[in-house]
Amino acid sequence: MELQFNGIWGQEKALDVLGQSLRRGTVASAYLFAGPRGTGKTTAALTFAKGLLCSGAATVPCGICRSCKMYDAKSHPDFVYVYVKDSLMYMIPDFTEEIAELKGKSAVKTLRVDEMRKIISALSMKSYMGGRKVCLIEEADSIMRKETANAFLKTLEEPPGNTVIILISSNPAGLLPTIVSRCRQIRFVPMPPEKLAPLLEETLGTLPNEALRLARLAEGCPGTARGGGMEKMKEIDTAARELTAMLPDLAPEAIIRFSESWKDRRAELPILLERMLETLRIAQQIALGVPSGANDDIVKTYNGIPDERVMDGFDAILAARPQLVFNPNIQLYLEALLFNVQSIVKYGYPLGNTND
Repeated sequence: MELQFNGIWGQEKALDVLGQSLRRGTVASAYLFAGPRGTGKTTAALTFAKGLLCSGAATVPCGICRSCKMYDAKSHPDFVYVYVKDSLMYMIPDFTEEIAELKGKSAVKTLRVDEMRKIISALSMKSYMGGRKVCLIEEADSIMRKETANAFLKTLEEPPGNTVIILISSNPAGLLPTIVSRCRQIRFVPMPPEKLAPLLEETLGTLPNEALRLARLAEGCPGTARGGGMEKMKEIDTAARELTAMLPDLAPEAIIRFSESWKDRRAELPILLERMLETLRIAQQIALGVPSGANDDIVKTYNGIPDERVMDGFDAILAARPQLVFNPNIQLYLEALLFNVQSIVKYGYPLGNTND
């Protein structure tokens, strides 16, 4: 029985483990698909779930059997699916009385204990189609509170016969250790940007340099690179590169203007700082005479600046990042940081220290 995965890049090891378990009949009762967002774990979990339910003989999911058609129609009686979309939580079948949208919050609605009990009850029933029952829970670390997870533990320890439970998590450390220990972990990892870039080149039709930039911005996660939101990432990356390239000689009023333009972008500021750090890494390579592929502005600015100054500026940004959590005034925070890094890179000492 061959399990067919399509459109998932760079996860050969994980997909091979899943395919072999189905082929050899060694399917575990509970799985944890863990890895960063955009690595393909949800797509793989959905394909695996469909394959587990499929009644095809040679290749699964076959897409033509009754089970596959019911799965595609979101009406499979042996499939319980809890998923998150646009800050909403949904269930198939729908065990929820209401689904509330969370505005201005990063966390999604959590499963109530009574909702979990309905899921457990559904899994305990005899298979309608005479095969497996499958339960798939997305973002398990976010939507399962401690009491909900504890209610689910007994089912994980002693799952009903022929039932497979699949949890998906981008932050497995947020799950109870007792939950993690009862699951077979399937790890999904980012691709090296150099390997992801040619695939993006081919599928998105981008130029090589742009594909590599996209792969690096997505931190090697194909789904992130191909998904929405990358235009904003590119805008922040461009701002960080231009700022860092000009920073040593930037006039005080320009630093103040830039900081003011970011005063209402607290949520995006960690990304800006991360991209500045990446640019300073490139600048250090320039200072050491290492080919970096950097743009002309960075080469022109940092050619001749000692590498120890560049790394001290790098360290100053690293040290300032935790302060962002407690600082209520983003404009003043960014002004102080930029003036300090400028002084370090340009003169070799932090702001306020006149000892060279």
